[in-house]
Amino acid sequence: MITLAGVHKAFGSNHVLQGVDLTTPKSTSMVIIGGSGTGKSVLLKCILGLVRPDEGQITLDGQDVSTGDRDAFLARFGMLFQGG
Repeated sequence: MITLAGVHKAFGSNHVLQGVDLTTPKSTSMVIIGGSGTGKSVLLKCILGLVRPDEGQITLDGQDVSTGDRDAFLARFGMLFQGG
């Protein structure tokens, strides 16, 4: 299960994520959809640890994603960057 609690991220005066709370149960799929510049990629990058949130907590199966073995954590995910 992936859980986000009060996640905030800003780049200067641009507040991209403002208190995101989200729970995705284990063995389910979720789609994040929205217009350009609404924070979809920033949210995913925060979950993967590519961008550190300014505030809040992200856990995977109850463990804080910012602690533990990073390589083992990332081995559980795949991500394709559009236009990369």
